Amino acid sequence: MWIRVSNGKTVGTKGSENGTIIIDEEYGNSCRITLEKCSKYYAITCCVYGAMVHTAFCVEYESMNIYTQMKDELQSFVDGECSDDDFYERFTNKY
Repeated sequence: MWIRVSNGKTVGTKGSENGTIIIDEEYGNSCRITLEKCSKYYAITCCVYGAMVHTAFCVEYESMNIYTQMKDELQSFVDGECSDDDFYERFTNKY
């Protein structure tokens, strides 16, 4: 289950791309995804703990769709529904 990081206390604070955090969630103590609004774009930063950190940039109207897609793929990976052999390369190339 996805849970809000720090019970939602990070929302409204500054994110890793110096924007304002809109959504900040963690899954299974294994990964995290954060959506933030920056001055000229939106940034989605995700992390698989101990293995990968990646940030994708987009415009506002795409942000929730991309965020949801990335979140779903991260969850499938953590749940073992896809192979980790090429996940990181495929994921970072896609986003």
